[in-house]
Amino acid sequence: MKRLILMFLVFGVTIIFSGCKNDECTIAEFTGICIMVAPGDEGTTTELPDGRILIDGQTAEWYDEATDWRVTGKTFWVVNWLKEEEENTAQVWGTAEVFVDGDRGKWDMSWTGWQTPTTDGFKIVCEAVGTGKEGEVKGLVAKWNHTMNFDFNNPATFVYKFEGYYNNSKN
Repeated sequence: MKRLILMFLVFGVTIIFSGCKNDECTIAEFTGICIMVAPGDEGTTTELPDGRILIDGQTAEWYDEATDWRVTGKTFWVVNWLKEEEENTAQVWGTAEVFVDGDRGKWDMSWTGWQTPTTDGFKIVCEAVGTGKEGEVKGLVAKWNHTMNFDFNNPATFVYKFEGYYNNSKN
């Protein structure tokens, strides 16, 4: 079993670095917070025959403040929810655009995750993959992990913390 895990680890690193040219490939890591700026469209809500609720096309504007300028800026999210019958449990997925501060570029992101109940609120955990589409980030590929631990008694906890990495060489 240990050999199998090691083999997958080596395979994963090989894939990450396979696009590198002239030994210029390195992985840059980042952390940050994502703060809501303004809610947008509430989307379309549909009650499904099995008791779940689908919310499609909800939008919001957020601001990502990161340790790396390449992933810092305004973000526009499109969110879809498949709410389970259990309160505060939902599958979530969607897309986002990240506009890097200073008009330095734009990322297109797709993401998926889950919301689960906690004692006094809920937790949302999402994984995202983004591709630099414009400016100084064009051609870069990044991965984000977002986590929100929202406590209904503390509005300041309505914020995502994120961490991630990107390959900082353009192919």
